[in-house]
Amino acid sequence: MQKPGDLPGESAAVCANCGAPMGGEYCMQCGERRLHPDEHTLRHVAGEWFEAFSHGEGRLLNSLRTLLFKPGELTREYFRGRRVPYTRPVALFFAVNLLYFLLAVLQTFNTSLNTQLEIRPLAEVKQALVMRQVAGAPVTGAESTRLAGAYWRSENPSALNPRKSARPSAVASASGAVPAQEAKVFAALQGYGKRYDERTDALSRALVIALVPMLACWLWLALVPWRRGLAELSIFATHTWAALLLILLVFGWAWRGLANAMLWSRGELPAFLQTDRYGSAALGLLILAYVYCALRNNFRFTWVGSAALCVWTMAGLYLSLELYRLLLFFVTVYALH
Repeated sequence: MQKPGDLPGESAAVCANCGAPMGGEYCMQCGERRLHPDEHTLRHVAGEWFEAFSHGEGRLLNSLRTLLFKPGELTREYFRGRRVPYTRPVALFFAVNLLYFLLAVLQTFNTSLNTQLEIRPLAEVKQALVMRQVAGAPVTGAESTRLAGAYWRSENPSALNPRKSARPSAVASASGAVPAQEAKVFAALQGYGKRYDERTDALSRALVIALVPMLACWLWLALVPWRRGLAELSIFATHTWAALLLILLVFGWAWRGLANAMLWSRGELPAFLQTDRYGSAALGLLILAYVYCALRNNFRFTWVGSAALCVWTMAGLYLSLELYRLLLFFVTVYALH
C-alpha cells in the first residue's frame, strides 16, 4: 500500500523533499512546492521553458532599454529596492560583454601586440620584456626598441612616414632586409605576435571586468566628502561600463552602416569617413553626454557639480582603460611564458 507522499499529486500529505507535513501549496519547513500530476506532461515542461525564457529575456531587454535611454536610472532603481524587473548588475554586465565581443566593430579592449609595443606608458619596458621572451636571453634596451619598432612597422606599413624613415635600421627591418644575425629573432617575434594576439583576444573578454573596480575607486576618491560608499559606486560603475560597451557596439555598427551607405550611393567615401578622427570625436562627445546624464540623474548634484564630476569621471575612464591595457599585456605575456 502506498503512503501519502509516495506519488506526486494533490493527495500528497507530506513534503517530498524533507518529509514534513504539507499545510498548503508550499512546505512550511523547506519551501518545496506541492507537485501536481499535470507537471509530468510535455505541455507543462514546454510551458516552463517558454516562461523562463520570456521572463529572462524581458528583464534583459528592459534593463538594456533603461541602461541606454535613462542614464543612471538603473542604479537608482537598484538602491530603491526595485530589482525584480531588471537583470542583476553583474549578470547584465556579462551579457553586454558577451554581445560586445561577439558583434563589436570597434575593438577598443582587444589590443594587439604591435599596438602595445608603441603605446605608452612603459613602452620600453614592454619591448624589453617581449624581446626577452622571444630571444630567450637579455636584450639591451636599444636593441629591443629597434627590433620592436621594426616589428610594429612591418605590421603597419602605412606607419612609415618621412619622419620615421630617418631611422634606416627600422626601415630596413620593415622592408624585410634585416641583417642575417637578426633574421631569426625577427621571425620569432612575428610568430610570437600571432600567438600573443590570439591569446589576448580570449583574455580580454574576462579581464574587462577589472575596469569596474578601477572606476569605482576613482569615483570614491572624489565622493568621499559626500559619504558615497564603494558598494553604491561599484554598482554605478558596473552599469556605466555596461552602457559604454553597449554604446561602442551600437556606434560601431552605425558608423560602418553610414560608411557602407555612402559608398553605395556615391561610389566613394567622403573625407570625414576616411579617417578615424571624426568618428572618435563623435563617439567621445556621445560618451561625455551619457556620463554627464548618468551622474546627474544618479547623484542629484547641480549641473555645475555634475559637470565637474563628469570631467573627473572621464579622466577616470581614460586612466582605467590605460591600466586595463597594461594589465592585459602583462597577463597575456605571462600566460604565453
